[in-house]
Amino acid sequence: MGSDGYQVKAGMTGQARQLDDAGTDMDAVSAAVRSRTTYSYGEAGGGDAASALNAFVKAWEAEARTLASALHELGGKVELAQRTYHGTDGLVRKHADSVPAGGASGLTGTSARGGRSSALSGY
Repeated sequence: MGSDGYQVKAGMTGQARQLDDAGTDMDAVSAAVRSRTTYSYGEAGGGDAASALNAFVKAWEAEARTLASALHELGGKVELAQRTYHGTDGLVRKHADSVPAGGASGLTGTSARGGRSSALSGY
């Protein structure tokens, strides 16, 4: 870009991928917990214990699904934001490049302020 040191770096792709990968990890947790959602009387040490343990495991599996879904959604939104910023930066560059520089301004019959070029001419 310009010589003033301004530079756009689209570094959100890695974060979006990390969020999506974390969602995939939570999908695996949910699947692992789902396989153990029904404990018997003998496994849990009593009817009340089995009932409580089964309810806990089912709730935990539902929470893991919710977290996985949220992480996948957030990763997608971060990726979308990155693409949007990239596209907007391109539009800003295009419009900045079209700003008149030098001795003429965009207004008819008016010269550039004090003979200076546009501050945007370096972008």
